[in-house]
Amino acid sequence: MNCLELTISSIKIQCFENIYPSNIAFCRGTIFKDLDKPWGSCHE
Repeated sequence: MNCLELTISSIKIQCFENIYPSNIAFCRGTIFKDLDKPWGSCHE
């Protein structure tokens, strides 16, 4: 088996600001408002 490096990723540090309350975060799938990409039918 070859030991090849398949990917390299870079993860930007996320500050804890613009946070949803837990009940909305669970529905949205993220606690960060800045990362919210509403694809489903669950809205505020």
